[in-house]
Amino acid sequence: MAAIVGIDLGTTKCAVAVWQNNEPRIIPDADGENIVPSVVAFDSANGKWVVGRAAKQIAVTNPQSAIYSAKRLMGRRISDEVVQNALADLHILYALEPSKVRRDGIDVVIGDKHLTPQEVSAKLLAHLKATAEAELGQEVTEAVITVPAYFHDSQRQATRDAGRLAGLEVKRVLNEPTAACLAFGFQKLADERKNVAVYDLGGGTFDISILKIGRGPFRVLATNGDTSLGGDDLDWAVVDWVMDQIGGNEQAQIREDVVALARLRAAVEVAKKDLSSIEKTVIKVPGSLSAEIKITDLSLELTREKLEQLTAPLIKRTLKHCEQALRDAQLHTSDIKEVLLVGGQTRMPEVRRAVRDFFNLEPNTSVKPEEVVALGAAVQSAIMAGVANNLRLADVVPLSLGLNTKGMMDTIIARNTPIPVNKTKMYSTDIANQDSVEINVYQGEGRAVVENNKLGGFVLKGILPAPAGEPEIEVTFHVDQDGILHVTGKDLRTDNSHEITITDSMRLSDAEIEAMIQAGTAAPEIN
Repeated sequence: MAAIVGIDLGTTKCAVAVWQNNEPRIIPDADGENIVPSVVAFDSANGKWVVGRAAKQIAVTNPQSAIYSAKRLMGRRISDEVVQNALADLHILYALEPSKVRRDGIDVVIGDKHLTPQEVSAKLLAHLKATAEAELGQEVTEAVITVPAYFHDSQRQATRDAGRLAGLEVKRVLNEPTAACLAFGFQKLADERKNVAVYDLGGGTFDISILKIGRGPFRVLATNGDTSLGGDDLDWAVVDWVMDQIGGNEQAQIREDVVALARLRAAVEVAKKDLSSIEKTVIKVPGSLSAEIKITDLSLELTREKLEQLTAPLIKRTLKHCEQALRDAQLHTSDIKEVLLVGGQTRMPEVRRAVRDFFNLEPNTSVKPEEVVALGAAVQSAIMAGVANNLRLADVVPLSLGLNTKGMMDTIIARNTPIPVNKTKMYSTDIANQDSVEINVYQGEGRAVVENNKLGGFVLKGILPAPAGEPEIEVTFHVDQDGILHVTGKDLRTDNSHEITITDSMRLSDAEIEAMIQAGTAAPEIN
């Protein structure tokens, strides 16, 4: 039987795993490494795309030829605040342009090549697919792919599109903290049921999920998080400090020089990792920062204490999300019996201390935090393949879903509602003899729709003329196991209906996906 692989498509790192011999295992790449950097680059020396460690090397020396953290762009509009802030702060060192084919979409630009974020992610997924096929000796066509629990509907749809571009049927889009819990808990099915918190701080995103595990299904009680908070942001906090130490005209020059910023950021990342095991280190950039910057052989001491001081506001932000998740689950910290750490950034001692102090529990680190999500995805693949029948999973809607009613959010499905779920609500017309109604769907927690993310909409036509308020318009929301929304509008008097899977201008059409596959732009050329 063909294997369904589990893939952790992370912001800064990714991995692929498979279920074998009644347990999940990571599939190493050709170099024997379990983790692949989530970087795609165009190698001008041979005119080919490269992925992973080779691409990461190009990112340091030629940052405008390398694409990293593309996950933060998935399913987003170029006008989104998080995208514009990243561009303004030069936290994205490659070029972005408005899409030429979809309004407010994003094109990543490398030289004369334009790629959607989905195409960039597809190159990573195709690389992981090839890695799995080389190890397993068979074609791999199906996968479970993980996403941050706080990914909204458009981001989940974009992840599915990326999988399809890579030649994968995405059997399930699985929340990362839920995957981690499956990896930790699949052998504890006979244990007493208990409340578990999964604290997931990766390279680009943060999630906190509260679950109940043990006898019976793994049930998600609440989830919260921030898709724009991760290890990348800790790196940039240190980069800003380094530039403050440099000061003067050189500081202003560095802020405008992508090569200097790329080299400095890479050196900061190394120093940050060193400080997980030692008390002080040196941020080193040998040679010139760039051809335009006169500073050479930069060497600046960084202590663990200073790192903790610089990153304290970001770590505190994660704890605010933990507080909200507990409130949503109607639990106190004393109700949590185990805390699982996920994501490479949780190796930082200050992060572990903050989590330990918040929950008053020593965190569980029994599985490598960079590997646990991919392992959990492989557990889910075993459930779907029917080889782990004793496992069941019940997840939740991460953000409220509703309609625009006179500029206000009318919530139909509240956040943290268990999925799959169907909810129906009745509406009517505002104007006499109205023959159509516009149904616009939003996701978020704001009272006004402008505070939330618009997922899409449609016009329901063919309503019989009648006084305002008389027609009966039935709107049904269905959220499937992937957390993807389907909406139906129906006029009960005429039985006219319109049903769609919610998409928006960021979603690739079937025709676009097929064209990309036929053109061969989705798959990478890997040395």
